[in-house]
Amino acid sequence: MKRIKHIIESIILIIFFGCSNGQEVVNTLPVLNIEKTMNNMQEIKLSQFTDNIKYVPLETYNDMVFTGIWECTFSDSVFIAKDLSKCLMYNYKGEFILKIGNKGRGPGEYQYSMNTVFGPNKKIYIQSRYDLYEYNLDGSFSKKYENIFLHNNNFIASWLPIHDSLIFAKVASSTGREEYKALIFNIRGHIKYYFKNFINFNRKKPLAGDSEQFANIYTFQNKIYFKEPYNDTLFNLTEQYQLSPEYVITLGSFTKPLSAREDLSLEAMRKMGDYMNVGNVFQTNKYLFIDCFFSNYFPAKRLTPIIVYGDITSMYNTKNVLGIYNRNTGDFVFCKPTSTDNPLFSSGLFNDIDAGPRFFPQKMVNDSTMVMWIDAEKLKNHVQSDDFKKLIPKYPEKKKALENLANKLTVYDNTVLVFVTFNK
Repeated sequence: MKRIKHIIESIILIIFFGCSNGQEVVNTLPVLNIEKTMNNMQEIKLSQFTDNIKYVPLETYNDMVFTGIWECTFSDSVFIAKDLSKCLMYNYKGEFILKIGNKGRGPGEYQYSMNTVFGPNKKIYIQSRYDLYEYNLDGSFSKKYENIFLHNNNFIASWLPIHDSLIFAKVASSTGREEYKALIFNIRGHIKYYFKNFINFNRKKPLAGDSEQFANIYTFQNKIYFKEPYNDTLFNLTEQYQLSPEYVITLGSFTKPLSAREDLSLEAMRKMGDYMNVGNVFQTNKYLFIDCFFSNYFPAKRLTPIIVYGDITSMYNTKNVLGIYNRNTGDFVFCKPTSTDNPLFSSGLFNDIDAGPRFFPQKMVNDSTMVMWIDAEKLKNHVQSDDFKKLIPKYPEKKKALENLANKLTVYDNTVLVFVTFNK
């Protein structure tokens, strides 16, 4: 079995060549220092990057209604929106095309639609726990590959196809003693390449939470990028199937220590607010956009508490802050959140184009376009809010068009996708 030559992840000799607004260079590798930059917050306007914003309401077709979108995946001409029980295909006008497969236990039916991707071989793949289901573009069932997402009792929750028959995937860190952090295996589950795990700890009871099951795996300029929540390094996967480091994104003293990852006690759970983490990273030719969970250090609160469950309330709409790193200048800044009861006006790029929701990307569509998705009811509430009414945007006619769109929606309509294409 062929093994790759591993890239050494720990940099022994660190030489600082420069520093600019929280950005450092370590042996020519840029370092984005979140601890040093977290207080550098500014109101960053969307119009600084683009005027191209498009709202696409998903057609509400018969009983094809989402309670909340779990994920979206995109091709050149169509995209798939999904929750855990259904995968629906739309065109870029938001018109419903077809449903892919069904939830169930019969032939071609999946138990859960955990991950959905367009394969490079003009197929659609749906992960249901350990199994992979293959469908044709017309929605018809093709094949089922059993147990390919379970390797040595390690569950695979984050992955992306590389070629027609290869899959790059993260290994869940359930004990901290896993030998590998990632694998490349073929469509039948046979492992071709291993990637050594250098971050070890010792958890007595195997358990992998979301942060230890999932990784940020995405494609930019035909390269696959890989970022784990508890690893500072953003890698790209080379043509020789090696992980090559490109950026270091460090949390400094806000990093969750290995001792805290080992400890599953209630007392340890109470201290979770002391740590921050980095979620998804998004790229354009000029910028990195970084979704950073600020935890208890989030600087903006609601004006009135919101009921979370029962008598439990919260003073936060979100605790995520969007960081922006200029790849040309090395400048690093965070978008300043706003204290408001409006969840669509709390965090992200300030929408001065049409006074719409602040843009906080959730997925890359291609090398220049990103998307977020919002509930129809929340969009209607935003248009009725003082935040919307008081803002005089760059294009008043676009504000009016957004208002007309929101007024046509009902609270029972499907989600609205917001596409933003950045200037090149």
